Amino acid sequence: MSTPATETQNALPGMASAPTAYTPQDVSKVDAVKKWLEDRKKSRAWLSKKADIPSGTLSQILSGKYVSSPTRQLNQMLSVLDVEADRLKDGTPGYVRGSVHKLMVVVCDRTRKHQNFGVITGYVGVGKSRFCAEYHETNPMTLLVEVSPNMTPGVLMTELLEQLNNAVPAGLDRKFRELVRVLKGTNYLIVADEAEKMSSSALEHLRRLRDMAMVGVVLVGTEKLTSLIKPQHGQFDQVRSRVGMWPETIQCISRDDADDMVRAALADAGELSDDVLDTLWAYCDGSARVLNENLIPAVRDYGMGSLPLSSRMIETIAASVLFMSKPRVEVTK
Repeated sequence: MSTPATETQNALPGMASAPTAYTPQDVSKVDAVKKWLEDRKKSRAWLSKKADIPSGTLSQILSGKYVSSPTRQLNQMLSVLDVEADRLKDGTPGYVRGSVHKLMVVVCDRTRKHQNFGVITGYVGVGKSRFCAEYHETNPMTLLVEVSPNMTPGVLMTELLEQLNNAVPAGLDRKFRELVRVLKGTNYLIVADEAEKMSSSALEHLRRLRDMAMVGVVLVGTEKLTSLIKPQHGQFDQVRSRVGMWPETIQCISRDDADDMVRAALADAGELSDDVLDTLWAYCDGSARVLNENLIPAVRDYGMGSLPLSSRMIETIAASVLFMSKPRVEVTK
């Protein structure tokens, strides 16, 4: 005759020697969390940060090896996932691997391969930061630095060492030499988003880190980054001379990108007419940010109760909810 503890262990398929602290409800919650992450291609590291649970603890819980009751932490995880699911329902689209993504991934992959510098510039709102986050999450051995205004060398190197789960020594020179030691001979790529905000000293340390550790570095920013690095014989001539790929500044997303984003975000609205797609394209004016953070959430909040969506409805929502002026280009009726 089996004991309750044995029944709990047997109820945890794939979890060898599972602790008896897991209740049947905990087992169901573990399955729900793992399925959510798998379906949305999210990592445990992502959930660890979102739920503010140490990565080791979270991994033990989801592997069925946590020795205490995991109920509180599982409830915390599910609460976070509920909020994320609500955000998706409210119109935040899934990541679309469109023209901007394809260009940026070529620069990042080639820069990693050739261990030099890559530069990507684009107007605000085209999706540069969204790409950086996606690339960082889906490509192992990628370090993402989200540059703060006037980022100093010490802050930069502390950020990199912490991402490497490495102890951070005191002193600027010791931090630098520790980074060189850890990165040398590896396949890491460093991506610096909003790089034009970095202090000149931090950028010089990044250049020297690339030279000594021989890892790729991609600088991502607005067109201001071009004026900072491009001039020959300028302050950052040594950075410019090491750039292997530097495509033209991205000015906007493509029409196909916009249509794909709209269809993904408004899938539950059914088939969208060309007029609706034309209108949303005209109002977003080539900006992924305006489309994803303003237009689509407003349409979901104020238009989904009167399906099918129409061009006139989009215009009304844009004017009365978002206070947007009519597009410069006449919307096709």
